[in-house]
Amino acid sequence: MVSFRPLETDPDEDDGWWVADSEWLQENMIEHTYRRYLRWTHAGPVAVGDEWDEFVNCGCASPEDVILRVEEINGGTAIGSETTIEVVSRKAVVESVSLDASTDDEQ
Repeated sequence: MVSFRPLETDPDEDDGWWVADSEWLQENMIEHTYRRYLRWTHAGPVAVGDEWDEFVNCGCASPEDVILRVEEINGGTAIGSETTIEVVSRKAVVESVSLDASTDDEQ
């Protein structure tokens, strides 16, 4: 699983986020061709926490720069042609971690 965030945001904060139509960006990143591109450009060893500067085509020749971060790895330590890549927003990851921490504090 990889997360995406804009270049200017703090990777460990959930405020101050602005990504033009982030759901739309995520839809473009889960397309077969984009995930194939990621498997090709980042083939080889991978570790949780690895970050890659990338861009997503927003149409009309206007790419959106993003940082992709490896959040979770299941079933191996390298990206290959058969690797399944799930893409989520970094904000969702941070909010999930915050929610988990709040639940742990209540117990």
